[in-house]
Amino acid sequence: MGEERLSREAILTTALRIVDDEGIDALTMRRLAATLEVNPMSLYHHLPNKAAVLAGLAELVFAGLELPDPGDAVPWQEQLKDAARAYRNALRAHPNLALQVLSDTSAVSEVVVVVVEPFYRALDRGGLSPRQIFEAVNTIIDFIHGFALGETSVRSETFDLAPDLLTRVQDLPAGKAPTLARVVGELGPEGLAYDFDSGFESGLTVLTAGIAAGVRRGR
Repeated sequence: MGEERLSREAILTTALRIVDDEGIDALTMRRLAATLEVNPMSLYHHLPNKAAVLAGLAELVFAGLELPDPGDAVPWQEQLKDAARAYRNALRAHPNLALQVLSDTSAVSEVVVVVVEPFYRALDRGGLSPRQIFEAVNTIIDFIHGFALGETSVRSETFDLAPDLLTRVQDLPAGKAPTLARVVGELGPEGLAYDFDSGFESGLTVLTAGIAAGVRRGR
């Protein structure tokens, strides 16, 4: 690239490519400089260390999640779901970065500050108090983070629970966990196949319905 064309954006774009292709451990300032064909010291004029690079990557990936305000044309529940889907999709698009972000408290803070406005806006439109908004957003973000960790560790669209779970349930002593045995037996192998998209939507629906019920009760 040459140092005369070096910029913060160019550094971060290259860093993201390394992380996406090879993982966080492959990203060092020396490796980044070699890929950009510049002297390592020149990077420090733009980003002082690897932590700053990672914070910049979080900003690069998640800053684009600021969704346009649809106003009252879209129910607040759907606005909330759209915000959650957008955040999950961003995490899923960069699984190696997602694992780093979700295991680093400072990185999580960087990301959350960037992405929460659509969540706050939707819940405010739903009539929640400031405390309720704060608690609800924390719960939803925690759900997305937990889901993303599971999804990223599997790296596939589905997760087949059936063979192992069926065997374990069938091996239980008679009368042990009868409800579990009945439900698993009725679902069978096909019913136990887990699809991450469906699982995410189910969880999101439960959370949103719970928040809406709380609003109706005036909690």
